[in-house]
Amino acid sequence: MTTQRRQFSLSLAAAGTALLGFPAAKSQAFPSKPIKIIVPFPVGGTTDIVARLVAQRMSQSMGQAVTVENKAGAGGAIGADAVAKAAPDGYTMLMHNLTFPMTSVAQTLAGRSPFNVDTDLIGVSISVFVPFMWTAHPSVQARDLRELAQLLRTQKLDYNYGSTGPGSAMHVQGEAFKKEAQVAMQHVPFRGAAPLKLELLAGRIQVGGDQLSTSMAEIKAG
Repeated sequence: MTTQRRQFSLSLAAAGTALLGFPAAKSQAFPSKPIKIIVPFPVGGTTDIVARLVAQRMSQSMGQAVTVENKAGAGGAIGADAVAKAAPDGYTMLMHNLTFPMTSVAQTLAGRSPFNVDTDLIGVSISVFVPFMWTAHPSVQARDLRELAQLLRTQKLDYNYGSTGPGSAMHVQGEAFKKEAQVAMQHVPFRGAAPLKLELLAGRIQVGGDQLSTSMAEIKAG
């Protein structure tokens, strides 16, 4: 179906509005010990792949070990909370997509977030732009979002769409699509891209979304 560019960013644990414990403030060489990047999604998804590529390059350029640890669950909140509660010294980082600040602020204002994205984390860098694609099970008789909207309007179909969790890129896009097209679809959250793909291939959900790179093999196979 349609594609768009999705961004991934790195964040650091912080105290207040600054990177407290930043090595330069202590007059110490940085990094003086291994760095850990936390991915709030399961192994094998695009965020995980990007994090491991970034970790490899960081390790090569800094001359220090950079490891990746997966802490999946709650739409990425578990991993983000782990980074927010880590020592604010620059050695614990979070790899997430750029819907994260928006959804985290909303959760903070609603009193549902265990951390405050404005004070507990600080943005470091946009790491990569990757194409994002909506995908559908072959049983769905639609070639694009316009046809999907028409299908849902004209037929009483009990369709649902999967995402990698509440507040994820697909969740935000799915709800925006429903509102704009004035159609109904049930949201089904998963713990990551891998289980979402399995359910989509099995036909237990009709629509999902992921990066183009992780969907190409199945698309080429029909």
